[in-house]
Parts: sequence; structure tokens; C-alpha cells
Amino acid sequence: MYDHQSIFRVVRTVMFLLYLLFAMTALSVTAGESSPCDPRLTGSSPNALSYQFRGDSCEGLYASNSRFRMLTGTLRVVSFVERFDDFDLDSGQKLMVDWSVPQPRDVFLQAQSLQAGLYYRMDTKRQADESRYVWPLTILRQLSISRNNLGVLGWASYKLSNGMVKDVYLPLRISQNPSTETSSPAYQLVIWPTQELSEVYVSVATLDADGSPKAFILDGKALGYGYYPENRGIHFEIPKPSVPGIYYLQIGAVFVKGGVVNVEYWFYHKG
Repeated sequence: MYDHQSIFRVVRTVMFLLYLLFAMTALSVTAGESSPCDPRLTGSSPNALSYQFRGDSCEGLYASNSRFRMLTGTLRVVSFVERFDDFDLDSGQKLMVDWSVPQPRDVFLQAQSLQAGLYYRMDTKRQADESRYVWPLTILRQLSISRNNLGVLGWASYKLSNGMVKDVYLPLRISQNPSTETSSPAYQLVIWPTQELSEVYVSVATLDADGSPKAFILDGKALGYGYYPENRGIHFEIPKPSVPGIYYLQIGAVFVKGGVVNVEYWFYHKG
């Protein structure tokens, strides 16, 4: 009888082969969009706080029945940061969002509420020569969204020598006072399950030339929290690799009601 780690290893291989089948002909929908607005999101009842274009970003509340909510799957990463300081909504100071890239590419930033029932999103696309986004807190302040209820992601698309294209997460550094930046030995992640889980397993590996996992730094490590309710963020850390580069991340989970889910990502470690 196979244990859960063995099942996830088999699923990992199958998913990689399927990805190779489609990667040559399909690009990320997000990366192909010229507007930062997510077309799957429908703004809530029209008002100043509804999801809409706001100069250099799209931000606000979206309808709970938006197509996005039907397509996001049972488990997804909603935050991947290197540093995310607490912030003062009433200080008047904007948030500085910084990132590093392996090669210049347009970067996509996305923030979302981690508070169940509050359907907030912010999306922006930054040019390849940028490495910082100055984020006004106007909407966050009006919605009273604090650091603990906010997940933020950054990513860019990269192509391997075999032509495979994949979005690569860029661990973000977020602060109102970036000059006080301190180093952390780990990256901070938040995942969001839409069903209750009995356990979560995390793997991190180097990448082979074809994009498959090569040498594992973590291999199916259980979080061991004991309780993973649905529609609530699960926070955990992964150690920073010792060598700069693009790495493989796999998150597997077992549902309380039976069955497993497995999601895979790439991320960049600047060293």
C-alpha cells in the first residue's frame, strides 16, 4: 500500500509529462493580457470600491459569483514573500513592493484578501526595467484590510531552452520603510484550500534543463499542523536555497473527505 508521499511523487511525474504536452502551444493567460485587470473578475455593485482600473492597477471588490472563483481550484498559493512588514493604514505612507528577477521581464503583482467573505483583489503589470511598485493604501484603508488579512504574489514568465514557458514566482519584499530591510532565512507562503485538509506536504527541488525537478531540498515534508479548515489561509515557510536560481515547488494535500490534490510552481531565489 502506497503512502501519501509516494502518491504525490507519481502525480508529480504525470503532471510534468502533461505539462510538456501543452507548454509548447499554450502560454499563461495572465502573461498574455495587456491590461492588468483580470477579465474573470466582475466588479461588485458599481461604486468607488468596486474592482476597476485605477491608473496603474486594477483594485477593489469583485462579485462573489465571478468566474474567477469557479476556476481557481481546490488549493492555490495566495502569498509568496521574502519580507512583509506590518503597515499603518493611517500613516499616509505608501507600501513599497520590491522584487528581483533572473532576467528582465514584465512582472505581474497580485494582492487579495485572506478574510473569508471579503472579495478584494489588486492587479498590476510592471515593466521589465522596474523593480519596485509604489502601492497607495487608499482602497486598503477604506476596506480596513490589515497585513494579516492580505496575501501578495509577484511573478514573471520565463522560457527554457526546450521552449517550455512557465510563470515563476518572485518572492516579494513589502514595507513602508524599505531602508530598514532585514534578511530572513526563509520565504513565507500562504496557501488557500477550498476544502478541509488532513495534511499538507511540501517539496522544493532544483530544476533540470527540461524543467523537471532534479535534487530535492525538501521532499514531501508534512507541515504537521493537525487542522486545516476550508477557506482559511495556511501559513508556512520554506528555507532559502543556498545557490541562486529558479527552483521547483510542489504542494500536496490530503482531503478530509478523501482524495488528494497536487499543485506545482517555480520560484526564483536571488541568493
